[in-house]
Amino acid sequence: MSNGERINDKNLTKAWTVWGIASFFYLYEMVLRVSPSVMTNEMMVSFNATTTMLGVLVSFYYYAYTLFQLPCGFVLDRIGPRNLLGVSTVLCGIGALIFAHTEHLYVAEIGRFLIGAGSACAFISSLHVASVMFPAKYFVTLAGATNMMGTLGGLFGELPVAKLVNTIGWRQSLYLFAILGFVLLILILAFIPKNEPKVKASKKKGYSESITATIVVVAKNKQILFSAIVAALMYLPIAAFSELWAVPFFMSKCGVNNEVASIVSSALFIGVAVGSVLLAMVARKWNSYMKVIKLSAVMISLLFVLLIYTDVGLYASYAIVFTIGIFTGAQVINFTCVRNNSTGETLGAALAWTNAIIMFVGSIFQSSLGYLLDLFWNGCFSEGGTRVYDVVCYRKSFVVLPLAVLVAYVVALLVKETIGEGTEERISRK
Repeated sequence: MSNGERINDKNLTKAWTVWGIASFFYLYEMVLRVSPSVMTNEMMVSFNATTTMLGVLVSFYYYAYTLFQLPCGFVLDRIGPRNLLGVSTVLCGIGALIFAHTEHLYVAEIGRFLIGAGSACAFISSLHVASVMFPAKYFVTLAGATNMMGTLGGLFGELPVAKLVNTIGWRQSLYLFAILGFVLLILILAFIPKNEPKVKASKKKGYSESITATIVVVAKNKQILFSAIVAALMYLPIAAFSELWAVPFFMSKCGVNNEVASIVSSALFIGVAVGSVLLAMVARKWNSYMKVIKLSAVMISLLFVLLIYTDVGLYASYAIVFTIGIFTGAQVINFTCVRNNSTGETLGAALAWTNAIIMFVGSIFQSSLGYLLDLFWNGCFSEGGTRVYDVVCYRKSFVVLPLAVLVAYVVALLVKETIGEGTEERISRK
């Protein structure tokens, strides 16, 4: 079944089932990814950690995620998602168990690393399924829907997890997530077939089986690189803000507890869920991916300035963060640009290369913001002995966020439009 063919009801049901399970795994790993944002104070006490140490701990997820992206893309092009997703859920479950059980920071870093390794294939597996099991014209919409699933995971990882942590504790919460991972493993083994339609067909005569050669082919494509950089910088509202530092920022700025702060932070994920699908539709309506991407980058930067450097109240902050989330939803459109600049044999590698750059940049900004917060810290401690960071400290540290997203706009000027007639069928012809 090629991308351009109409698929019958049986194949369509199969396609939706495979994509649904793959995208649910993406939702699950996003819960694991963002949950530390509502556990910061508890983990700082448990591990006797500073914000720099906590930033490094959380970033171990990204180190593994980035490291395993390209191997996952290479394997995905050859064996399909079933075995890859199965192994990944096991790694996530074991990583969550280790993280929850240990009293030592370095062991927690190992657990976080395993979660990152297990999560590496989640997003690209869903996109790969969308590309090879559905008609090509639906890819940008399915990419948006995949991103929506991830942001729903981010949403569940905020307020619901905050309530869970406050009720049963952060360690017990992670034990529950580990159990859920093993339940998901059963679904993967039961419903995802061993091979998907196009995997074996990709092994054409003369095509290199070398992962190094595949990476070189992808890395030399400047359009893929430019799109990846834009995607990485536009992902910072999630990676560098909501996933770790948004909750303590709003606790300091608005004087609220972690549950209320997580509601404001969750607004970003709701916005991204809406924007991922809405802006994909707008791009098709305007017949331009790049107009939507460039407009979104400018709006994100301006809204960040408004959020960080003005004394807006809690409800106004909710509205601003929600709007930032909507425009952040345009970030996933960059993956369509990557897809349209890839061949069928290197699709998984190209998606993985892009995602690796996104996660690497996210890890750098997460730990860098932790360093900046310690740098601008005014020396105050809480009654429990942890460091207290005031709103002035956050404002000095967060200046890098709107500036980085403006850089995304500049790089986007170098990306060629790929929505033109026939472009979306390019991959199936190759």
